[in-house]
Amino acid sequence: MKLFLKHNKEYITIYFLSLALTIIYSNLNGFIGFSEIIYIFMFNTFILLCFLAFRYYQNRQLYRLLEGGVTDLNNVFLDFGTSDLSQSISQVLKDLHSLYEAQIQKGDKLHKEHLRFINQWVHQMKTPLSAIQLILQEFEGEEKYDNMQDEVNKLKEGLRMVLHFARLNSFQKDFLVERISLKQLTRDIVNEEKKIFIRNRIIPRIEIDESIEVYSDAKWLKFVLGQLIINGVKYSKGKGKELIINASENEKEIRLNIIDKGIGIPVKDIKRVFDPFFTGENGRKYGESTGMGLYITKEVSKNLGHEVEIQSTVDEGTMVTIKFKKANG
Repeated sequence: MKLFLKHNKEYITIYFLSLALTIIYSNLNGFIGFSEIIYIFMFNTFILLCFLAFRYYQNRQLYRLLEGGVTDLNNVFLDFGTSDLSQSISQVLKDLHSLYEAQIQKGDKLHKEHLRFINQWVHQMKTPLSAIQLILQEFEGEEKYDNMQDEVNKLKEGLRMVLHFARLNSFQKDFLVERISLKQLTRDIVNEEKKIFIRNRIIPRIEIDESIEVYSDAKWLKFVLGQLIINGVKYSKGKGKELIINASENEKEIRLNIIDKGIGIPVKDIKRVFDPFFTGENGRKYGESTGMGLYITKEVSKNLGHEVEIQSTVDEGTMVTIKFKKANG
């Protein structure tokens, strides 16, 4: 109602001004008396109020939308009234909605094409990478072998990260909840990455009870845990002696901790480590960070229904915790 009166205040002002001038002119010329003035004023005001009430009734849905704002795309399909103004605005909104849907479909098509290309490219790169690894085995034991193997591992890690990042938006289509043994999953990852531990002279220490199981997607959780373990090893190089992976549980949750004794994370960076493309001081120092590993880890964990926390002290190390809710918690 306030918006309606605001939009019609000029019309109302001009109406009363013209009515007042007419009454004053007629009274000065002796055409009407005081009683007629009251009658004319009340009668014309009544007609004005009836007209305004009818006009508001015709456009009431439109004014409610304008006052409340658009909160849902389905608002454009509401009945805004029978007036020409309401019908015109309703048609404009429907046309805009059609254009919006067309743009969304176009963007969605481009995104799917891009995603398809990324997936194909990653899989195509795996073949030459496997060939390089086979050739590299001929140089095992030589001085240049370790350097070449490090570069190959960076390529493997990068391809794995790209593939999982590309699949984030289609997470629900690639998701299977099952009961997983944390100790077995951790042991599998450590065995797969044993060469990284050996080259960096880090000893993995798994302190997880055999009975601890969680409900999650094994493939995605393996990626998350693998990313955190590789990070722990990478930032412990030349400083830490071991990487500890332990777990504890209470009535509500299970906590899986990945603890390194590495360089730690500066206080000014700790709140931003999960931001996309944020490399921080350590990333710039090592010059190998994409700033996407922990971001993808956080997003995947959120989609899985898990929570990730990080605590760190410079020159002492870092502890990353994954929290799993219990089925009855």
